[in-house]
Amino acid sequence: MSESALHDRLRTERQDGSSPRRPRDDGGFPYEGSYGSGRPGAGFRDWRNESGYGESGRGESRGFAQAPRGRNAHRPVARDPAVRGIVLLLLVAAVVALVAAAALLLPSALRITHYEVAGTATMSRSEVLSAALIHDKEYFFTTDPRRVRANLLADPRIADAQVRRIFPDGLRIVVRERQAVATALAELDGEERLVLIDGTGMAFAAADPSAVPASVDNLPLVSGLRFEGFRPGTRLPDELTPFFSSLGEIERGDGALLSAFSEIRLVKPRFGETELVLYPVQYRIPVRAAAVLNASTLRSIILVLDVLGSRNLGASVAEIDFRTGTVVYRSKEGQSG
Repeated sequence: MSESALHDRLRTERQDGSSPRRPRDDGGFPYEGSYGSGRPGAGFRDWRNESGYGESGRGESRGFAQAPRGRNAHRPVARDPAVRGIVLLLLVAAVVALVAAAALLLPSALRITHYEVAGTATMSRSEVLSAALIHDKEYFFTTDPRRVRANLLADPRIADAQVRRIFPDGLRIVVRERQAVATALAELDGEERLVLIDGTGMAFAAADPSAVPASVDNLPLVSGLRFEGFRPGTRLPDELTPFFSSLGEIERGDGALLSAFSEIRLVKPRFGETELVLYPVQYRIPVRAAAVLNASTLRSIILVLDVLGSRNLGASVAEIDFRTGTVVYRSKEGQSG
């Protein structure tokens, strides 16, 4: 049979649905893809497997074993709860390792080199840092702002303080110093020194004559106090707190009123409350008043003194009493008016 007749026959058999006759393995031509296994068709690659479809149209091919189909055969690996748990644990371990490394390495690397001090009136920058107990080597993460603030508040000169770290190498300190409203005399280191008293009744510092601001010279001198073993931070009796608080209010409102008096003496009667004796700068007439002063009372005292002075009555008046609503003055002869 010729080659063209053979091709026509094969084409006819395929069109009418019949299968082409398979060549035998004992003669004729050998199978393609057979590799000396002794069995026909060993290693044969079926043309149906090239497209992925078998006779049934479901990807099944004759002569090849297929993996069994199960419920979880095609489940993605990432959806497995066990795998997700392991991945999560690895992520947590990595984060913990990074934090631990940062805790070990960053504190020694971020050293504080910039200190900002604000709010001072009389204290110097070095005095504030000394009060804060700042060491030569302070590090950003190991410096506790609360500890620094507590150290600052332990200094009697500081009424309040705010401390804040500024990344990566800064520390900002804002202080509010105590404001003196009066001075008093106390023995310190074997000599008599002026001490400063604030509106809460705390003698917070000894005045340094070489560094005292000019405003301290205008503060009234409060006498009648006795300090035993004075040290900065001494707090006066609570019953005197309203008096010093009133001085502070007058200072904030009209401090010139207090500058008209050179001394305010605290007098404790045998019976009754503490009284004040004010000594004017311009007139030598003592003025007795209640323990709590205000701007209105001081203006009235100054007005009465000016009237007595204009009438040349100052030499005959021994004392003026402002403790009650009625102004009473006592003359040197023992007469009152």
